Amino acid sequence: MLCASLAVVLGVALLSYRSSKAMSLAQNQRDLTQNIVRGNAALLSTLKDAETGQRGFLLTGEIRYLEPYTDAVAALPQLLQRLESATAPRSEQNRRLQRIRQLVDEKRAELKATIDLRQAGRPADALAIVETDKGKAYMDEIRALCAAIEQNEQSRLLQAEAAAQQSATNLRDISVGGSVLLAAFLLLSTVTVFRGMARRDELFRQTYASEKLLSTTLAGIADGVIATDAQCRITFINPVAQTLTGWSESDAVGAHIRLVFHIVNETTRLKVDNPLEKALREGVAVGLANHTNLISKSGQDTPIDDSAAPLKDDQGNIVGAVIVFRDITARRQAERELRNANQELQQFVDSAAHDLRSPLGSVNVMAQMLAREYSRELGPKGQQLILEISGSLERMRNLLNDLLAFARASHFDKTTAEPLSLSGPLQSALENLKSEVESSGADVAWQRLPVAAMHEAHAIQLFQNLIGNSIRYRGPQPPRISITAEQLGAEWVISVKDNGIGIEPQFAGEIFKPFKRLHGSEYPGSGIGLATCQKIVKGYGGRIWVESSAAIGATFHFSVPAVDKEVAFGISAAS
Repeated sequence: MLCASLAVVLGVALLSYRSSKAMSLAQNQRDLTQNIVRGNAALLSTLKDAETGQRGFLLTGEIRYLEPYTDAVAALPQLLQRLESATAPRSEQNRRLQRIRQLVDEKRAELKATIDLRQAGRPADALAIVETDKGKAYMDEIRALCAAIEQNEQSRLLQAEAAAQQSATNLRDISVGGSVLLAAFLLLSTVTVFRGMARRDELFRQTYASEKLLSTTLAGIADGVIATDAQCRITFINPVAQTLTGWSESDAVGAHIRLVFHIVNETTRLKVDNPLEKALREGVAVGLANHTNLISKSGQDTPIDDSAAPLKDDQGNIVGAVIVFRDITARRQAERELRNANQELQQFVDSAAHDLRSPLGSVNVMAQMLAREYSRELGPKGQQLILEISGSLERMRNLLNDLLAFARASHFDKTTAEPLSLSGPLQSALENLKSEVESSGADVAWQRLPVAAMHEAHAIQLFQNLIGNSIRYRGPQPPRISITAEQLGAEWVISVKDNGIGIEPQFAGEIFKPFKRLHGSEYPGSGIGLATCQKIVKGYGGRIWVESSAAIGATFHFSVPAVDKEVAFGISAAS
């Protein structure tokens, strides 16, 4: 694929060089022809001026009528010299010019003779020379020779322009064909990326099926179950729990829950608060923190997932608690495989993006070199072709970057996200969009945003895509954008509101599909930005939607799960 791309680049470069050479030759011939045409016209005009001065003097005898003649005679040598310089590369033109010079000398002699006779008081003799029509014959032959010179140069010009046009046509055909071929390579890479994403989704479905299987097992009392009284002394332990803890029923019953159910953090190996004790203390169901291992009586580590709930009597008094836990070794293995698959997919995406960027960059550099170094030779048509090539390359590069961002947003581990104040990513996104904000005159207002468990890069991309769309799809007035946040239950809803062109309600769901663009090529973009936003938000268990009508602006909302208030307060204070 890379070799074929390089071949396309080299082919375009070679034809571009040939085209520029042909255009340069055509321009040189055009300049030469124009110089010769102007020289011929000037020569004939000057000879006519000389004749006019002669005739006026012959008729009147007044010296003032000789002024055009005197000026013309003085200018003729320089005009002939210019014609000789212009026709120097052409031997056949030189022969014609030598004849013209000879005829001009004879014409000058004829004019001078008549003027001299008139000045000597012999007007009849001067008129006799005129009536011989020698002067007219000289002029007719001079005109014929000048016409032959012009016709010869015009023929050469037509040949050069035809060659330049053919070269430009070849360049256009190869450029279009090369662009189509590069687009095909990009499409092939896209298909490969989506196949990798399908494989990743299949692994995710397998993981989800494993979780459903564990849930079904729990309903059938196939998970570990331990019950205690209000003092955390064990009153019941099922066979699965006995196997996982390494404690027999006779040894476990009556023992404190901490002695039997010993859990630590998988990474730090620090002791973890027992969820059953927390359920007794708070009177609500609680779950175990992620990445927790159960240490059995024999010292064996088992990754587990659990939940605990208080047991209440008919009066609502807490009489004990129950904890249900399960071995999640298989799920951890599937998660590792999923992470590995994601890493392999990411490596492929990065490699494919690099392989495709290289030839695009080379073509762009060559196009810029042609435009800079051969601007005069290329002419308007050539410059337009270079602009079309550069524009196509820029669109392909933007599409590739958007596809890469879409692929990255489709596979990530949300469990590794740390609590993050969203005000920081918003400021980073505005900094990235600084030139767009300034050039559009946009006014962006925002309030202090909450803390959410998100990766910073994802939060930046969300804000950058949504604010960038508000600027891109603006109306006649400068963009007015506001970012607000509102807590609704266990989630935060972030809203990005603008005064742009808006969206018809029937398209509110369509715009989140990849490559779905409502305005065609009227506005720049690849149609992947909102699809990427949806992938990110859904990856964190949130949702994204839009409220809008045409011509009144749009408000995009997305939700993220709220984090613990104490953690949120600490993060907000620090930021």
